[in-house]
Amino acid sequence: MKIAIENQTAKIINLEKLEALIKNVIVDELGNEPNTELDLLLTDDAEIAKLNAKYRKKEGPTDVLSFEYGLDEDVIGDMIISLETIERQAKDYGNSFEEELSLMIIHGLLHILGYEHENDEEEAKEMFQRQRKYFDKFVKEG
Repeated sequence: MKIAIENQTAKIINLEKLEALIKNVIVDELGNEPNTELDLLLTDDAEIAKLNAKYRKKEGPTDVLSFEYGLDEDVIGDMIISLETIERQAKDYGNSFEEELSLMIIHGLLHILGYEHENDEEEAKEMFQRQRKYFDKFVKEG
């Protein structure tokens, strides 16, 4: 599996650690590593706000945007994360920056893998249980 990560910010990020997290979650979820690609863009609030308005018709920045293309595609999905929003949320939720970034990567990945939380309470419960499971397994326990 190819994971293309682009960091448009000045913040220094351990990209190898992020790539390992993405691969671990995908392999755990699918049972294997697909011969496909996933693209991750790390950006700022201004850029993600533009994308949020364009694709979700919502004003302002968000933490993560995920675009699912399907597991049969050459690229299974795109994920965009605002590092500025991640920094704020980390402080608000009492997480380290790395923990909050990892949580949002897991969250975005689950969307790319077909999970949703907006319309169905049971689906939301399942998605957030999986998010916690992968966070505990691959971030907390490392």
